[in-house]
Amino acid sequence: MLELDNNYLDTVEEKHFSLAREKKAHGAKVVGIYCAFTPKEIITAAGAIPVALCSGSSDSIPSAEEHLPRNLCPLIKASYGSALTERCPYFYLADILVADATCDGKKKMYELLSRIKEVHLLSLPQMPDLRSSYDQWLSELYRLKEYLENETGILISDDKLWESIKQYNRVRQLKRAIFELNRGPIPLLSGSEISIAVDSGGFEVDLPGDIDRYLQVIDFAKKRGGIRPRPRILLTGCPTTSKKVLHCLEEYANVVAFENCGGLKSIIESVDETGNPMEAIARSSLRLACPCMSPNELRYQLVASLIKDYTIEGVVDLTWQACHTYNIESYSLGDFVRREKGVPFLQIETDYSESDLNWIKLRIEAFIEML
Repeated sequence: MLELDNNYLDTVEEKHFSLAREKKAHGAKVVGIYCAFTPKEIITAAGAIPVALCSGSSDSIPSAEEHLPRNLCPLIKASYGSALTERCPYFYLADILVADATCDGKKKMYELLSRIKEVHLLSLPQMPDLRSSYDQWLSELYRLKEYLENETGILISDDKLWESIKQYNRVRQLKRAIFELNRGPIPLLSGSEISIAVDSGGFEVDLPGDIDRYLQVIDFAKKRGGIRPRPRILLTGCPTTSKKVLHCLEEYANVVAFENCGGLKSIIESVDETGNPMEAIARSSLRLACPCMSPNELRYQLVASLIKDYTIEGVVDLTWQACHTYNIESYSLGDFVRREKGVPFLQIETDYSESDLNWIKLRIEAFIEML
């Protein structure tokens, strides 16, 4: 019987790693990416393999702090440290890196990364509602398209883009369907199980296989039935690259949905399958509700819909230390959730270490008791 645990994820990662090495040996390029703004549809249309490189391990942070400030976001330090120490096999296999100019810390970190591997930096506009922002972003995506064509020697045709768009739309649809298993009064999956189920296993090298895997997860969850009813929590904020806050929450409650990057935020909308494919990708990717955007009204709309659709009883906002965009926005998001939605809200600011675990558990326990 299928079990959504670390052994399951290890098997997926081993399969994808082996397949990526095989395809790379036959000439496929591996493209390291760091953010959901990077359009994987263009990468796969070039015959290349996207691989996510943000790290959740604290092991390489001391090495990163030889070059980076100690009071920098742990996600940035872990990502740079794993590149610096060559501990990350995903980074080792990457031929080139495609990065987005989101936060200031990442932008400057990419300058250091470019000393190790070639970095193609996308200039991301940060006022998404302006026509000039869309025009700029579309221009950046055409620049990426030309760059990938030169790197891979493959012409990225509209037909290849549409094929890639349709595959990724199917992936988004099935990932949403996995989350939607928790819409009912009794959730079918724990937060940890959802996190494992929608994980791409590093390399996105076998989308048809991933699609089959998501279908199996849905079938497994429906046949197994619900989990023990407990307070229903929406986890929002920074990417859950480290699972410590998630695991602490699950000692007291059910995390039934994630708004974070890697959660519903990056899959909530599909790419329009009509018109010009590059324009469709540009419109869709620019609607990602990230705090690097200002104003970021889409995030409030998304959180409001998730509170309603998943019958949320409490919202917990994860903020990595020194992530200023998420930290500042947490104030207004909390005010919106409490005042407009009438739902309790808790912000947890932390890093990758375990030194504050008791403090986090104490705050979460008190928060859950209040619900």
